Amino acid sequence: MAKPKYVYDIDEHPPIRLALLYGLQWAVIVFPSFIIMATLISQALNMNLQQEVRFLQLILLVSGFFSALQTVWGHRYPLLDGPSTALLLTYITLAPYGIETIQGGTIFGGALLIILVFSGQLKRAVSFATPNVVGVILMLIAFTLLPYLVHTMLGRSPDAASGALPVFLLSMALVLFMATISHRLTGFWKTLSLLLGMVVGTAAFSLLGYLDWRHLRGASWISAPKPWSFTLPGFYWPGLIAFASAYLALLVNSLGSLHGIANITDTGRLPESISRGILVNGLGGVVSGLFGLVGTVSYSLSPGVVLANRVASRFTITYCGVILILAACIPKLAALLAMVPAPVVGAALCVAMGAQIGAGLSIVAAQGITSRDYYVVGLPVLLGTLVGFLPEPFLAAMPGGFRVFLGNGLVVGIVLVLLLEHVLLRDSPAPAKI
Repeated sequence: MAKPKYVYDIDEHPPIRLALLYGLQWAVIVFPSFIIMATLISQALNMNLQQEVRFLQLILLVSGFFSALQTVWGHRYPLLDGPSTALLLTYITLAPYGIETIQGGTIFGGALLIILVFSGQLKRAVSFATPNVVGVILMLIAFTLLPYLVHTMLGRSPDAASGALPVFLLSMALVLFMATISHRLTGFWKTLSLLLGMVVGTAAFSLLGYLDWRHLRGASWISAPKPWSFTLPGFYWPGLIAFASAYLALLVNSLGSLHGIANITDTGRLPESISRGILVNGLGGVVSGLFGLVGTVSYSLSPGVVLANRVASRFTITYCGVILILAACIPKLAALLAMVPAPVVGAALCVAMGAQIGAGLSIVAAQGITSRDYYVVGLPVLLGTLVGFLPEPFLAAMPGGFRVFLGNGLVVGIVLVLLLEHVLLRDSPAPAKI
C-alpha cells in the first residue's frame, strides 16, 4: 500500500492554533463514546448521578493522559487511547461480582501486558499480526460499530424509541456532505472536513430544536476529578480468567491499530512502537483498575480519521489529550463537547470508518489475494459483524463465560481470523512477512 500524502506528516508539528483545532476535532469525535460507556457502566453498577459524573471525569482524565503519553513517548503514532470496547462487555458481565472483582481483573490484565513486554515474549505475539489479520481487524472495528451507528443516526431516544425519519435523512446527508468536502477541499480546509461537517450538522439540528442547552447552563466551571468508588481491588479467579481472555483480544486489537496506522504513516518505527505502546496499555490497565475504570487501548478508528483529514501529525493527539484533561477538570467544557448531537457524531464516524474499510482492503490486497484469503478474510468479517446483531434476550440467556466472548463481535472476529490464518488454513509454516 502506497503511503498517502499528508498536509502534516507524523513528526511535523502544526502551528499551535491549528494543532488545537485538530485536537478539538479528535476530542469531539471520541467524547460521545466516553459518555455512552459511562452511561452503560453506571447502569450496570447502579451508580447515582454524582458517581456517574465522577466516573466520566476520571475516564476523560485517564484517557487524555495516556493519549498524550503515547504520542510523545509510547507508540508515537496519531492514535487515540481510551477505554477498550473489548473490555467493556467483560466489565459489565462481571458487575454482579462487585467492583472489587473488576478492579482486580483489570489490574491483572494490565500486569500481564507489562510482563509480556519485559519478558521478551511480545515478539511471538507480533508474528501473528499478518496483513490478513490487520486488515480484518481494521474492517471489523468499522462493521462492529454498525449497531451503534444505526442507533445514533436514527436519533433514538426515550421519546422516539424507533427513531425519527428527518433525523436519519439529515444524518445521511451529513455523511455525503463530509465525504464530499473531504474529497473536494484542499489545503487547510481539507484537514478540518470532519469538524466543519460536525459544526454544520450541529447548527442544523439546533435550528430544528434538537439541542438541549440545560446541561451547559447547569455545569460548573471548575471541579477536580474525584474517585467514584473507595473500594480496594479483589482478586477473584473468575474475574482474573475473564479479564486475561479479554486482554488477549485487547492485545490483538492494539497490534491491529498499530499496524493499521503504520501502514499509512511510518512502518520504520513500528517494532519499537509496539513494545512501548503495549507497555503503556499495560500501565493504563493498572491505573484504570485502581480507579475502577475500563482499561485503555489504542483506538482503531484513528486511521480512518487520519485518511479523511490528511493530517498524520501525532501531536494533534497530544493536544487532544490536553483538551480531554481540561474537560475532566472543567465540566462546562465537557458539557459543551457533549452538546454535539449523536446523529452528527454518527455521520462523522461513518465517513471515518468508510475510509478505514478502504485502508483494511488495501492492506489485505497489497500482496495479492488468493482463494484462501476469501475465507480467511471474509468469514471473520461476516461472522464478527453478525454477532453484533444478536438479539439481547439470546445473549442474556447465555452463561456468563460464553457471553464474554460471543457477545462481542470484535472478539469473535479476531479469534476466527487467527484460527483460520494460523491453524485451519495455514498457508506455510512461517507467518507472512509484514
